[in-house]
Amino acid sequence: MTTKMPSHRSTRVLLLEDEAIIAIDAEEMLRAMGIGNVTSLETNEETLLWLLEKTPDLAIVDPRLKDGLCSGVVADLIEREIPFIVYSGDTRGATGEDESFGRGVWLPKPCTPDQFEDAVRQALKAVW
Repeated sequence: MTTKMPSHRSTRVLLLEDEAIIAIDAEEMLRAMGIGNVTSLETNEETLLWLLEKTPDLAIVDPRLKDGLCSGVVADLIEREIPFIVYSGDTRGATGEDESFGRGVWLPKPCTPDQFEDAVRQALKAVW
């Protein structure tokens, strides 16, 4: 069961997902956890531009966005020590293309709200 955590409302989450229905579902699960500061993007280009000016507390990354594999985004997250979740239906497939994805917390698509919350808590354990 998802527990609201109002003290984490200021937690900034960057959600990279090119499927609108999946992005909406993830945003709803984050809101249910008490996280309301979510930016959803669907391309590498717009994400890299966003990251030039902003720093999320957590990124949730679908490895393949509309404009390709997001290796550059993941490299930036790692360099800046931003925790990230790899949210993918292709279990560990992206790691075969770029080992950097292995540095994130893995979360399968589809997942339950409890699995989603567990992954967010695991990724943010140093922050929370």
